[in-house]
Amino acid sequence: MELDHPVALVIGAILHDRREAAHVTAEEAARRLRIPCDQLHQIEAGQRHISRFDVQRLCGMYRVCDEAAALTAMGQVAWYPSMKRPGPGADPFTAPRYDRATGSTERLSTVMRQTQRVRWLAPSDIPPPLRTPALAAAAAVPGVTPVAFPAPRPQDVFILDEQTLQCTGRGEAMTGQIRHLLDLRRGGAQIHLLPLPPHAGQVIELTLPAGTVVARHHFHPDYQATDTLAADIDNALAGTVSGPDPLEQALAQHTAGELCIRTSPELGIR
Repeated sequence: MELDHPVALVIGAILHDRREAAHVTAEEAARRLRIPCDQLHQIEAGQRHISRFDVQRLCGMYRVCDEAAALTAMGQVAWYPSMKRPGPGADPFTAPRYDRATGSTERLSTVMRQTQRVRWLAPSDIPPPLRTPALAAAAAVPGVTPVAFPAPRPQDVFILDEQTLQCTGRGEAMTGQIRHLLDLRRGGAQIHLLPLPPHAGQVIELTLPAGTVVARHHFHPDYQATDTLAADIDNALAGTVSGPDPLEQALAQHTAGELCIRTSPELGIR
C-alpha cells in the first residue's frame, strides 16, 4: 500500500482502536506480526508503512476481518468517474484517499475518539456529534445501525451555517436542538453560527497525536492533507463578529414561532 499520505494516520488510529477493543496487547500483536513493539506503535501512529498482508493479519487477529479490505483500499489512490484525475507531475501526497466501504462513518467516529482536537465545518446540516436523539433518529437510515460519535470537548470547534437553524418546519424538534446546542456550549464546546458561502462543503479536521488530516463529509469520507481545506475553516472563523448571540436569537425565533402556532385562531387554540 502507498501510505506516504495523511490517511496513514487514519488507518493507524483504527488499527489501534481495534486492537484495544479485542483486548490484545501491543506486545502480543507485535510478537505475532514478528516485528519490534515500537514498530507496531509507529504503525498505529501512522508513522510507518504497513503492507496489505500485515493489515489483513492484524484485522484477523483483532477479529475484524471484514475491515481489512476497507483499510487497504484507503491506502491506495482510487479513481471513480466523478473524480478528477490529477495532471502530470501532481503530488500524490495531496490526492484524496477514499473510504467507500460499509462502516465508513463508524471508522471516522473511531478516529475522532483518538484526536486531540476536531474542527468541523458544517454548511448544510447539524453535525452528528451535536444532534439530539430526536434529530439523530429522524436522520437515521432504516436498517442501518446508528453511529455513536464522541461528545464535543472544550477544544473542539463546530461551525454551522446560520440558515440551518432558521428553518421553522421542524417545530419543537428544532427548538430542542437549539437548546441542546446552547447546553453543549455552556459545557465548553465551541459552537459558532455563521453565514457560510453556498459553495462551502463539509470539512472535518482531525488533529491526531502524530499529525493532522482532514475529511470531506462524515459518510464515505475522503481524506486529504490539511492545507486548502483547513483554510476554509480558518476563513469561516475569521468571520466571527461580536454582537447578539445567533444561537439565542434562533431560539427566540423558534419559541415565538411555536407560540404563534399554539395560539393560532385557525387551529381553534387559545
